[in-house]
Amino acid sequence: MIRDVHHVGIAVRDMAEAYAFYRDALGLAVVKEGEVSARGVKAALLAVGHSYLELVQPTEEGSPFAKHIAERGEGLHHIGLLADDVDSQVARLNELAVLLEDHEPREGFTGRLSYLSPLAFDGALLEVVQPEKEQGARSKEEGGQPDWRDQLAAWRITRIDHVVLHVPSVDAACRRFEEYFGVPTKRRIERGPRSFAFLRPGDVIIEVIGPNDGGDPESGRIAGLAFEVKGIDELAEWLKEKGYPVGEPHAALQGGRIVSVHHSGACGVPVAFIDFS
Repeated sequence: MIRDVHHVGIAVRDMAEAYAFYRDALGLAVVKEGEVSARGVKAALLAVGHSYLELVQPTEEGSPFAKHIAERGEGLHHIGLLADDVDSQVARLNELAVLLEDHEPREGFTGRLSYLSPLAFDGALLEVVQPEKEQGARSKEEGGQPDWRDQLAAWRITRIDHVVLHVPSVDAACRRFEEYFGVPTKRRIERGPRSFAFLRPGDVIIEVIGPNDGGDPESGRIAGLAFEVKGIDELAEWLKEKGYPVGEPHAALQGGRIVSVHHSGACGVPVAFIDFS
């Protein structure tokens, strides 16, 4: 069974630039980093509440992450779903004849894992992963967190609130999440020409969006990432001072207040911050 979103994977051109935003500006702690020669990448894991961001920079032209960046640009790459037992989960996917990139779990940067084929979710890439152990934050001397995080800050990021999937058929995506992973749909909304579904396997919400009349069969993608934050006005001012393209906090449809950073300032990722306090 799937218990939560373990991590959200981001393909980046330059790890130093990614660190400048996600570690140094947002204050997220690095818990692991290293080279993955078999995939032609270097990677880093940053803690966000009980979940993580995985930053991945290709180091070889033949890397699948280099191909992704060449075709789509840097940005959101995959969602890593936390499995209780990855072997049983992958066996179930094989029994259901789900299209997989890895028909057997393999050792990866975040644990034992298996990628589904992007065709399994109409172009959006999902992974099931069973981490070896929980990662602890590294010290600032080890490059794990910025110096200013030692001081009391007027704002803080508490967790990943949700990740957004754009798909051609919300109905089909919801059926697959329940059949493949045992994750039911919690809520459905129709708004104009679009349909919305909300799934919550654990702490992180998966928001699925699609057209009411269907779309291109392979047009699915991971389209957005939102963090929960305390102190949204102070965060917005902090990011403006750092020179990032951030808007003004305003009322959010789901309650609370929301502010966004343009994807050009977040390594290709449309990032939002929500304050429910």
